[in-house]
Amino acid sequence: MTGPSIESAARGWCPSLLTPMESGDGLLVRVKPRAATLTAGQAEAVAQAARRYGNGMIEPTNRGHLQVRGLTDGTVDGFAAAMAGIGLAAAKPEAEAVRNVLADPLGPDDPAARFDSHALAHRLSAVLESDPAFHALPDKFGLLVDAGVALPLAGCTADIAIRADGNRRTVEPAGGDRVLRLPEDAVEDAVRRLLTAFLAWRKGAQDAAAISAPRRMKSMVAACGAHAVFEAAGLNGVRLAESGPPRAAEPPPAGFAPVRDAAWGYFAIAAPFGSMEADGLVALAGLSRRYADGTIRVTPWKSFVLWGVSPADAADLRTAAADIGLVAEPNDPRRRIVACAGRPRCASGHADTRADAAFLAAAGLPGTGVLHLSGCAKGCAHPAPAAVALVATPGGYNLVRNGRAGDAPGRTYLTREAAAEALAAPNPVVPIPAVCETPVRQLAGTVAE
Repeated sequence: MTGPSIESAARGWCPSLLTPMESGDGLLVRVKPRAATLTAGQAEAVAQAARRYGNGMIEPTNRGHLQVRGLTDGTVDGFAAAMAGIGLAAAKPEAEAVRNVLADPLGPDDPAARFDSHALAHRLSAVLESDPAFHALPDKFGLLVDAGVALPLAGCTADIAIRADGNRRTVEPAGGDRVLRLPEDAVEDAVRRLLTAFLAWRKGAQDAAAISAPRRMKSMVAACGAHAVFEAAGLNGVRLAESGPPRAAEPPPAGFAPVRDAAWGYFAIAAPFGSMEADGLVALAGLSRRYADGTIRVTPWKSFVLWGVSPADAADLRTAAADIGLVAEPNDPRRRIVACAGRPRCASGHADTRADAAFLAAAGLPGTGVLHLSGCAKGCAHPAPAAVALVATPGGYNLVRNGRAGDAPGRTYLTREAAAEALAAPNPVVPIPAVCETPVRQLAGTVAE
C-alpha cells in the first residue's frame, strides 16, 4: 500500500509503516518505537530488516520515529511483517497511521519524574489503536506525554499534551488558554472525550465546507475557543495563568550527562546530519548492551539516548561511539548541521546535501546556531528558522541568514566552496535554537518530522 508520490503528495500527509511514500531512492516508511524506547534486540532487528528490504539507510525524525529508506513495492510487506514480529507495528494500517504518542526519553528512569510517562504513553497508544473511531484522526495528529525533569520535552508541542502538575496531570489541547487538572486515572477518559469532540467538529467543518477539514486540534481551538472545546467534550477546563513565551526546544548536547539523585547518567548520541546506515544502529545496540541498560531511547531531536551509563564508562563510550562515526561530542561541528535527504534520495532535491554537509563540517566553520542545508525551498528537515540556511537550487545554493529555507536569500547561486567562504567571512550570526514541534510538517521524501 503506497501513499502519494513526491510529485503528488499534499502538504501535511505523513507516511507510516503500512502506508509508504515514494522518494528518490524508493519507498520510505516510518517505524514508531513505543514510549520512545527500543530494546537492543529490536534495534538490531530494524537494522537487519532495513538492509534486507530497503537500502539500509535509517533516519531519526522530529517525532521520535525511525525513517527507513529504499524499499520497493515488493519489499514493503516483508518489512512491515518483520516490524510486527518485534512489536513495532499495529495490526491495521489505519491504527498504525494514528499511533502517534511522543514520550520523554527517560520516563520512569528519571528519579525526579512525577509519574511514569512511558506507562501512560503505552495506554494512550492502545486507546488510539483499539478504537476504530479514532482511526479517522488525521495522520499528523499526535499526543505528547512528558514527565521529564532530567530530560524533558521542553519546547515540544502536540495536539494534546499531558504533563505533570504536582501530584495531578494537566491535559492541554494545542493553541488554547485552558487545561484540565485531574488525577492520572482520569486522563485516558479525558483524552477520549477530546478526540471524540475533535472528530465531530472536524466532520461538521468538512460537511459545511465540502473540502478537506482542518487537520489539527489547534484549528478547532482557534475556531471555537478553548472553553467551547472542553464543553463539547463534556469537560471543565481551567484557565491557564499568564506566562511568558514558550520555552524553546533544548536538545541535549552530545555526550554524557549525570542525573541528580541517580548513580547513573545518560549519554546522548546523534546520527551525523540526521542519517545513519544500518550497521550504525547495530553498533549502537551493542554499545547499549555494553555500557547502558540495553535500550535505545529515540528522541524528537533526531538523536538517541542511552540510559544507565556509569560516569566511569563515559569516556570509553564516547570513544566507541566516535569510532563508528556517530556524534558523541558536544563540540562536534556535525551536531549543529541539519541536512535533508537531498539528491539522489529525494526527487525534489537539487544537491547532495549530505555530502555537502560533510564538506562544510570538515571546513571548520565558525559561528553558532543551526546550519540548515536544504535540497529545495520547502525546508523539510528544519521548518523553523535557522542561523544560516543554504538552500539548493538548480544554479547553486542560496544563503539565508536567520530565517527559513523559503525566505528571501541574501546571496544566491553559490557553490559549496563559495558558501564555505561566505560563512567564514565576518558576519554576526544570531544563534537560533532548534524548535521541536510534534507533529511537525511532513513533506515528501525528507527527514521532515
